[in-house]
Amino acid sequence: MAKIIQRFSYVMCLLVSILVNIFFFRNMYYEKEKLSWSQRAAEEAEAVAAISCSGNGRVFVDGIVVDGKPICECYSCYGGNDCSLLLPNCPADVEGGDPLFLEPFWMQNAASSAVLVAGWHRMSYFFPNQSYISKELEKNIRKIHAIAKNAVTNGRYIVFGVGSTQLLNAAVHALSMENSSSSSYTTKVVANKIPYYSVRSSQSSTF
Repeated sequence: MAKIIQRFSYVMCLLVSILVNIFFFRNMYYEKEKLSWSQRAAEEAEAVAAISCSGNGRVFVDGIVVDGKPICECYSCYGGNDCSLLLPNCPADVEGGDPLFLEPFWMQNAASSAVLVAGWHRMSYFFPNQSYISKELEKNIRKIHAIAKNAVTNGRYIVFGVGSTQLLNAAVHALSMENSSSSSYTTKVVANKIPYYSVRSSQSSTF
C-alpha cells in the first residue's frame, strides 16, 4: 500500500512539473506574440550594442551600414574596423566639450536609462494644451531641482536647448533685453569659473 501511495506521489509531482512548464512556455510565447515591433526593436538594439569596438567607438542602430551590417563609428583619434588603431599626431581639442565621458555611467544603468520610442510617437508639434513642452517632463525637471536644491523653479519658465550654449545664449539675451528696456542701465555680470568654455566669453559680449 505504501509503495502505491509513493508511486502515486511521484506521478502527481511529474504531472504538476509538466503543467508548470507548459504554463511558463505558453506565457513566454504569448508575451513574444504580444510584443511584436517593440520586441524586434529591442532585440536589434541589444544586438548592435553588443558589437565590440575596442572601447574606442560604438555601433548604432541608425549608424553606418556596410554590406548590410552596421559597423563601428570610431571616436576621435581612433580608426580601423574595430577602432583599435590609435591615430598618430592626433590633436587634443581643449576648446570644446564632449559628453562621452558620461558613457560608462549610462552603460552601467542601461536598463533604467533605455528608451524605446515608436516611429509615430508625438508627431504633432503641440501637446494637448497647445504648448511645446510636455507637462510631465516639466514637472519632473522642477522636482529634480527641488531635490538637488540647485535652482529655484517656482514662478520660472522651463526653457529647452541643445546643450548649455543655447541656454546661456537665451539667458544672456534675456538679460540684455531687460537692460535695454530699463530707464536706469544696470550692468549685468556673467561670471565663469576657470577652466571655462571659451565660447562663454564671446557669447556674453555678443548679447
